[in-house]
Amino acid sequence: MKKIIIFSFSFLSTISVFSQAANSQYDLYARTIDINQKSLAFGLTEAQFNSIKDEAYANPNFVQGKIFQEDQLINDDVPMRYNAFADEIEIKKNASDENYGALIKDPTIFVKMFRDLYVFVPYEGSNEKGGYFNVLSDGKTYDLYKKTKAVFREPLKAETSYARDMPPSFPKTVTYYLVQNGTFLEMPSSESKILKMMDKKKAEMKKYMKENNIDLGKEQDMIKTISYFDSLL
Repeated sequence: MKKIIIFSFSFLSTISVFSQAANSQYDLYARTIDINQKSLAFGLTEAQFNSIKDEAYANPNFVQGKIFQEDQLINDDVPMRYNAFADEIEIKKNASDENYGALIKDPTIFVKMFRDLYVFVPYEGSNEKGGYFNVLSDGKTYDLYKKTKAVFREPLKAETSYARDMPPSFPKTVTYYLVQNGTFLEMPSSESKILKMMDKKKAEMKKYMKENNIDLGKEQDMIKTISYFDSLL
């Protein structure tokens, strides 16, 4: 697993930590935050918070996943999900457990939940400022990373009778990065600018994209394109 570097976010959700024991397993330390504390932190009622909290997740459902450290499997069949607002991998001891915590943030630890691979990347050598990325493609020269970020948008009252009230929400944004040797290059939105990033193989890439009807607005086509570009290098 390649080592890299990046951003930070924090907060939201019931927070606990998995701390490394001598046997390389992780023990859950209970530290819960009451639901009312979370709703009050956003200035919302419990009902308002409950109506939008699922929006803060890449997928609000817990799915079975695996925890690795330095490519070694250390825990299997762990219910987990990614909190895109708190930038946390939330985990349970088992599927029936109502309590959940957050995986310790460590660049040597990564998880696979269903088809998704998440790695933790420090920023400027700091784990505290680091963040999680979804690895979409792991190539010999370039990797393709995805960052899903949710932000809290406060409710807004309509200023005129012609407008509508805006309810609170957690809108999400997705950013893709081309990663080489720890350097993150944000993928532009336009096809021409993406091709410019592949200048050294531009002719081959244009041919490939035309023959395969590639639409870079689609994530799977983006993955195929970067994987093919990496294979040419």
